[in-house]
Amino acid sequence: MVRVADLESGNFWKHIGMTTVVGVDGITRIQLTVNENLKQFYGNLHGGVIAALIDSAIAVAVNQQLDPGEGASTVEIKINYLRSISEGTLWAEGKVIQKGRKIVVAQGEIKNEAGQVLAVGTATFMVRQMA
Repeated sequence: MVRVADLESGNFWKHIGMTTVVGVDGITRIQLTVNENLKQFYGNLHGGVIAALIDSAIAVAVNQQLDPGEGASTVEIKINYLRSISEGTLWAEGKVIQKGRKIVVAQGEIKNEAGQVLAVGTATFMVRQMA
């Protein structure tokens, strides 16, 4: 099983500023604070950053359910952007819907500090044996 700390140590996570926070409820959430470097030319958070945030939150949920020696990679993702985002701290959370031997289906959502849902997504991960 890949630890959350391993995922968070990746250069991409550091580059865009994602961090993990374990809540009092035991659920691991991904936090990201919007900054100017992550915005597109309209002044809103780039859709790719939103997709990366949801994908990462789902990956945390998936990796917490893998057996020792297993890894998982995203093979499909679908995002619904519900509101434009231009500022603030975002929270993303993933949840596994179904885990099979080779395929995991999961969902995620991004909320702002007020609890509004800003984007939702579903993803399919392929489970593989790590060398």
